[in-house]
Amino acid sequence: IGKYQEKLYQVDYMIRTNVTYLDGKEPQPDADTMYTRYTFSGSTLYISFYQAWDTYKQEWSSQHNQLTIGLDTYTIETLTDTSLTIALAGFRRVEFLSEEYLSSQDKNLVPQGEYNGKPLYLANNFITPRYSKRTSLYDEVQKDLEMSNIRQATNFLVTFVVTEEGKIENPQVVKSISPEYDRTIIERIQKTTKKWKPAYFKGKPVQTQLTYEVKYLPSIVPARSPLKIN
Repeated sequence: IGKYQEKLYQVDYMIRTNVTYLDGKEPQPDADTMYTRYTFSGSTLYISFYQAWDTYKQEWSSQHNQLTIGLDTYTIETLTDTSLTIALAGFRRVEFLSEEYLSSQDKNLVPQGEYNGKPLYLANNFITPRYSKRTSLYDEVQKDLEMSNIRQATNFLVTFVVTEEGKIENPQVVKSISPEYDRTIIERIQKTTKKWKPAYFKGKPVQTQLTYEVKYLPSIVPARSPLKIN
């Protein structure tokens, strides 16, 4: 195994912090400024646009300082215990910092009161619990859900707590669609209890509050929504 590949295994979760276009173009506001996380595991790269779960995966490999992701081959410009910078010639440079580094900064810990006599924090881009299965929580919760009773654009929003032990507790519907819909979503989310890794701050687990949101367009097509960050 090459030194770069071995190092990529060690850095684990990498969160994109900056994109520079090498052809002089401005970053795309949606694609290049949204939250993006890379997780290198074996020959699979898990990519996510959601803080608490993975979105999809691609194959990856490295040879010397060349990193191939899917059909693109990047040059690894820097790779340390906490940072990664890769560049695609004539296109763009992408910079990452490790989640471990970002989750140890005091400014990223957002107090949200107390729950069960312990401090509660708001999940955010850098300090968040993680659904432990290599899949999308959205896909599992929304799978085969009957939507025939939804006739107009609307959205559903529920908050819940992920404890220090990875349990799901205290689900609260903030924006309802219907009693039946609400009940189904809450039941499905509660079934994921103990399938979560708690959020960590400076290496210690903390309990956090997440917001799960789904938006429905007028065509009754659900639009995927990232975790809402207040």
